[in-house]
Amino acid sequence: MRVFSTDHKVVGLQYAVTSLAFLLLGFLLILILRWHLAWPMLPIPLVGPLLGEVNAPRGIVQPEFYTQLGAMHGTIMVFLAVVPLAVGAFGNYLVPLMIGAPDMAFPRLNMLSYWIYLSSGLVMLLGFALPGGAANSGWTSYPPLSVLATSGQTAWLAGMLLLITSSLLGSINIIVTILQLRAPGLTMMRLPFFV
Repeated sequence: MRVFSTDHKVVGLQYAVTSLAFLLLGFLLILILRWHLAWPMLPIPLVGPLLGEVNAPRGIVQPEFYTQLGAMHGTIMVFLAVVPLAVGAFGNYLVPLMIGAPDMAFPRLNMLSYWIYLSSGLVMLLGFALPGGAANSGWTSYPPLSVLATSGQTAWLAGMLLLITSSLLGSINIIVTILQLRAPGLTMMRLPFFV
């Protein structure tokens, strides 16, 4: 499998593997949150020492880090895991097969949308390494919490802009593929429900 492939099946598999990796990361973040809710004054086993002395001294989660974990868990699960898995992975892999198209309408644009998606997730995760920590205003970034912006919140916002760009490019590609590359005789009323 070529990493920079324009084949819709390869791009679909890349979306699937990446979104499942983000799903696992989001799951790990919620495990840390749940541990803290259940035993707030006990150190988190195994990963507690890895969280850093600023975020979790002696393995005990600090309130600021708790809000960062909550914001990043929601963001990862909704924007980087579930939606890309449903649309990016299954859409790229199955739509051309279901309509009898040889590939997506714009294969390079399809590849670019995946790489922008991956970059957006990495930019958001970079917030954990920035001063002030990751985004801490929830996965919706509504005021009043978003008013207290940190550099991690700015990285989150830059990542969201990249993610929106990726979604826009991918959705345009899927729509054009459905409208222009359907097999002869496959009218709009005969399209499979998934498409």
